[in-house]
Amino acid sequence: MNKNFEIQELAIAITAKNLKPTIITPDVLKSTGIIPQDWELAREPVFNNFVVQLFYKTGVGIVAQPNNVTVVEVVGKRKLVDIQIPKITQQLVEKLSQIEYQRVGINPRGFVTFNSEAEAYQYINGKLLSPGAWQEFQGAKVNAALQLSYPLQGGVLNVNINQANVQFPEKVVPAILFSGNYNYALAGNNAAEKLQSLQQVISNWQGSVNTFQKLLAENFFPSNETVVEAPRNISVFPPIANS
Repeated sequence: MNKNFEIQELAIAITAKNLKPTIITPDVLKSTGIIPQDWELAREPVFNNFVVQLFYKTGVGIVAQPNNVTVVEVVGKRKLVDIQIPKITQQLVEKLSQIEYQRVGINPRGFVTFNSEAEAYQYINGKLLSPGAWQEFQGAKVNAALQLSYPLQGGVLNVNINQANVQFPEKVVPAILFSGNYNYALAGNNAAEKLQSLQQVISNWQGSVNTFQKLLAENFFPSNETVVEAPRNISVFPPIANS
C-alpha cells in the first residue's frame, strides 16, 4: 500500500430551501465579487432549470441544483490554508442571504494506491472485513464497499470506503477511495440565526477536515506500514451529468 493519504478534493455542500439554480450565473458571481474578475471558465457552462455547472481553470467548481449548491476545489499540492472555496462559499451565502439555509456538509476526499487490484481488494475484504463464506457465491467474489457513520459533537461524520481505479497520465492505478461527509444541521430558530450558524461551520472547515484525517490515520493506516509519497493533482470526484 502506498498510503501517505492526502486530501485530493474538498467540497462544501449546502442545502437550502427554495434555492433555484438559475440565480447562480457567471456574470452574477463576478459582479458580486464572489468569483475574481480574472477567473476563466475551464469549459462551457451547463445552465438550465435543473442544474448549473461552472468549472474554472483555477480548479474551483460550483454546481447548483434545486435546493442544493456545492462548491468544490481540486486541492492538489495546495496547503489547506491556501484552499479558496471556504471564502468563496461564505461570500456566496452572504450574497444569497434571503435563502433559508438548512444543512451544510464539509466533504473531503482522497485515496491511497496499491500495487495491484488484488492488494486493494484484500484491504477491504481481508483487513477491514472479516473473511467468511459470504465473500464468495457461485464462484464470484463479492465487491464490497463500506459506509460508516460517527455521531460526533456538533455533527455526523460519514465515511464511504470504495475500491477504485485512478487514472494517471501514464497508467491506471488500483486504489481505495475515502470519501468524507461531515454533516451539520444548522442551529437557530430563524433564517438569520441559521445563516450565522452556516458561516460558523464554514469558518471552522479545517477542524472538520482534520477530524476526518485523524480518524483515517488512527484507525485505517497503521503506523508500522511503509509510507510512500502519494500522487497529487488527481481529481477523485466522479463526473457530473450534463443535464
